[in-house]
Amino acid sequence: MKNRMAYDYSELLQRTENWAQQAYELGWISEVNPTSFLQKEKNPLFENTMRPLIVAFMGGTGVGKSALLNRLAGKPIAKSGVARPTSKEITIFHHQNITLPQLPLTDIRVANHDDDSQKNVVWIDMPDFDSTDTHNKELVLSWLPHIDILIYVVSPERYRDEKAWRLLLAEGANHAWLFVMNQWDRGQIEQADDFEKQLHVAGFDAPIIFKTCCDILSNLNDEFNELAETLTSLATQKTVEQLEQRGEHIRINALHNQLQNYLLQFGNTAALKKLHSHWLSNWKSTATQLQQGFTWQLQPLAQQFAKLSPFEKGIECLWDHWAKTRFDDTLNVLVIDTQNFGLPTKPLEIELLSLREKAQKQFTSNTELQTRRAITERGNLVQRTLLKLVGIAEIILPLAAMSWVGFQVVNGYYESNQTHDHYLNLDFAIHSTLVCGLSWLVPFFILKKCQPSLEKCALRGLNKGILQSLENLNQEVIMAIEQFEQQRATQLQNANALLTLCESITSEKIEFERNSTLNRMMI
Repeated sequence: MKNRMAYDYSELLQRTENWAQQAYELGWISEVNPTSFLQKEKNPLFENTMRPLIVAFMGGTGVGKSALLNRLAGKPIAKSGVARPTSKEITIFHHQNITLPQLPLTDIRVANHDDDSQKNVVWIDMPDFDSTDTHNKELVLSWLPHIDILIYVVSPERYRDEKAWRLLLAEGANHAWLFVMNQWDRGQIEQADDFEKQLHVAGFDAPIIFKTCCDILSNLNDEFNELAETLTSLATQKTVEQLEQRGEHIRINALHNQLQNYLLQFGNTAALKKLHSHWLSNWKSTATQLQQGFTWQLQPLAQQFAKLSPFEKGIECLWDHWAKTRFDDTLNVLVIDTQNFGLPTKPLEIELLSLREKAQKQFTSNTELQTRRAITERGNLVQRTLLKLVGIAEIILPLAAMSWVGFQVVNGYYESNQTHDHYLNLDFAIHSTLVCGLSWLVPFFILKKCQPSLEKCALRGLNKGILQSLENLNQEVIMAIEQFEQQRATQLQNANALLTLCESITSEKIEFERNSTLNRMMI
């Protein structure tokens, strides 16, 4: 199970990092470094499965960590006291049969021993965490992922050290802990009881605390032997595997919790509905304001179109700085509403950015197109149909009148030959001229008087174009909101898939016996 879980966690970590990077770039999560929340995969010192237990001493300056390690080793392997009032290096102490991997050459001292009773343990003496030297803190934090058990060493005078206490609270759940109140020859029962109460506050139900004294001149009976025996009993492969499995669970749970925290930034469906309705309300007011602002420019533009000559200034003058500002302000209100409703704003701003840039071009091109169509196709459908019929009548009626007159002339000539009477008279000539004239004049007059003026057509086209252009801009924003919703749904789906994967990996819980030593070492 251990190898499978390690593989699953590596894959889960990679997928989560990829998702976090993408979500950050798209603005769905707000951290500057989207992978800062991820607890990196534990990088043990030893690659093989049969590895020793890694135990580290941690504590403040002057509490006797190095002296305690020297006592466990039976020889001075760690510098202490006057020689090193403040620890600034890592000291590693291990059995001679253990082969360490390649380690940095700086800030590390390595010593070995031949005591077979300690062959399954690697001891590490950490730098003083409360030092003013920030390098010490960085060194301690960089080594924490390698540690199985942390021995937190305090003294009666310094068991309330704030810096070490903050580290305990931050890293408490990630390790197994033993506690040592060193220099006990100078301590009091009240101090030990107070220290135990602190550990209860930190989350330990029954912390294991050893009282030791590393002063060779002291005759005080301490609990050093119990400490050594406890560490020897823990130096088993089973303990190592249990701690590794628990560490994987902790890291996956931390990943799960952080993913849930990120989901809170995505808002809810009700907020999206409110966002849509707020936009429609705001845009209705803005569109009315824009139409009113365009009115005073429409008549001069219509006159320019009616001249059918090159424009002094085009329709671009409609979408001036004032109109652009009104439009941008309405989009800004939309972004502010998005933030107020608990939704991330950056993805929507990205969607709106291109619309801000192309709004003028879309508005002017569509408005000009509608105006040109209005001039080309004058009037409405009824007017155009009537004018077309009158135009046809303007041709057909005069031809019909002249045909009728011609027929009368020919017919009269034929009859006059039979009767030898005159067939043409003044009345016929007048009536024929009037019929032919009226058949042409009436359609011509109707066409002349009913033809819509170019200026009116241009004005009608401008108004229609403005209405349609504003509606197109409205639809563009609605599409941006819908695209925002689709992206949110996709991000939620991906995050929920990662949450499900976290839960499937940790479905088999790691539990220790209630009163066991290992259980008491855990938060």
